[in-house]
Formats: sequence, C-alpha cells, structure tokens
Amino acid sequence: MVEHGKSGDAPSGASRRTTTAHAETGAADMPGDIATMTVTELRGWLKDHGVTGTSGMRKEQLVSTVKTMRSDQATATGSSIPTGKKSAAGGTATVPGAKKSTTGHARTTEAKATISTPSNGAASAHTARSAQIDVPERAIEHEDVIDVLLAHHEQIKALFALVNKAGATHRQETFQQLVRLIAIHETIEQQLVHPMSQRRLPDGPDLVESRVQEEEQATEDLSELYEMGVDHPEFEARLGELRDAVIEHAELEEDEEFGLLREAVPREQLASLASAARAAERIAPASAAQGPPTAIAERVRDALREALR
Repeated sequence: MVEHGKSGDAPSGASRRTTTAHAETGAADMPGDIATMTVTELRGWLKDHGVTGTSGMRKEQLVSTVKTMRSDQATATGSSIPTGKKSAAGGTATVPGAKKSTTGHARTTEAKATISTPSNGAASAHTARSAQIDVPERAIEHEDVIDVLLAHHEQIKALFALVNKAGATHRQETFQQLVRLIAIHETIEQQLVHPMSQRRLPDGPDLVESRVQEEEQATEDLSELYEMGVDHPEFEARLGELRDAVIEHAELEEDEEFGLLREAVPREQLASLASAARAAERIAPASAAQGPPTAIAERVRDALREALR
C-alpha cells in the first residue's frame, strides 16, 4: 500500500527530472550512478538528447541505453557525439531499442497534455479542457492499451499541476477533470490490464496485488478529497500527498508492468483492448463527468463490459 508522506518529503516526478542538466557535450549532466535513476528520469534524459519511443523499454534497457550514450559521449570528439541530436556534421545518432520520432510515425506512446496557464496564474476552463484526453487520430489508429495508459499518466500529472495553479473560480472544475481521469484510468487498468499481468507476467499475482492496493488507496484518498471540497484548508496539502503517491504508482507500472506486457502479449490483443478503453472514456465524457470517483468508475466498468461482449 502506498505510504503517504508529506508532499515535501520527496521530490515529485517533475522535480526529479530537473536533477539532470542537459549539456550537449555529455559533461556531468546527470547523476553519476545511472542505475539509481528512476524510469522517468531515464526517459527524460533520453528525450532531452533526442531519443523518443522509450515507453515500452524496461528499466534495465533504459539504463543500458543511457550508459552506452554516456560512454560514447565521453570518447567522442567533434561532431561524432551521439547525443541523438544533430551534430555539426548533420548526422544523428541511432540508439538500439529506441525509436526516433518523425512526422510520419503513426504510433504515439506518450501523448502529452497541453498546459496554457493565464498570466495571473489562474487556470481557466480552457486550460482544464486542454489537459483532457486529446490524441491525434493517427495515434489512435495504431495505438495499444499501453499507449492509452501512458497518455493518461502524462495527463494526470498535468491536471495535478493545473489544480494547484487554478484560481478559486476554476479549481472545482479542474479538480473534477482530475477525478474523472483517475477514475477512468484505474478502472481500465483493473478491468483490462491487471488481469493480463496476473496471467502472463512472472510474479504477476504479487505484482498486481501491490498495484491494486495502491490504486484502492488512491481512490479512497481521492474520494476523501472530493468530499472535503477544494475550499477546505487542508485540500492543497492532501492533494500534494495524493499526487506524490499517484506519480510513484505510475512509475512502478511503467517500470514493472507495461514493458513486460508488450513482450508477453500479442500486439493485436493489446490493440483490441485500446478500442475498449477508448469506448470507456466516451461513456464518461469530460463535459458531463460529475460526481465522486466511485460513481464514475462504475459507469466505466459497465462500458467496458459492454465493449468486450
């Protein structure tokens, strides 16, 4: 079960990513012990050096890729530095196991939410809507259920930030979008993904038991926040605790579950589950998704049962 410390006890996923500077030359731009970096930090470093498509890679693969690039950077001279960015000679390094993003690439594994906060620091209704699920058609056509969940992770992080920035007028609306997305996301995982992990992955039952305990705790905490209301004096502190727990939970899923599922489950099966997941999203549209997380989750469960008939 997730241990909820105070929000200041440990850096969030966003702040951890800032621990790496981004020197082009490969100087001391990241912690010396690469193996201790989180999955998010490793992916963030690779992305900053021009390498994308790492969502399906396990932590050991990410560590190996980063070590290879760092080693090459240490020995390279002039334009041959393989940072993944274009060198002075116009070349681009290739990293085994990762994909370069191109405009023609149909598969999007990390759809990011757009954050546009007004200059006065208050999140508007438009800002809340911009963090809702909005994936290009070309991505949806080729995505699998892991893509859907990875996109949710990024959007949930964005919504936590938006709730913190929102003024009194729009905080409730933005928080309701967060409630909606977490309820949808956790229900999809529990109905579609975790059962596969139990059957297909080594130590699957133990892994799923841990993840479900974390999800149940998050739902309980989210429900308490919903009942508490956004104007409660303890709302911000409790929201910070929930944010830290949810981000840690997401990192564990990405590290221990999602990549292994892509190795163990046929692509076609994962893609068919993406269709069911998107159907579940439509049954709880952002424009009408009001109510506590348990009520939204029940509607999503019904939609998933219908989609899988």
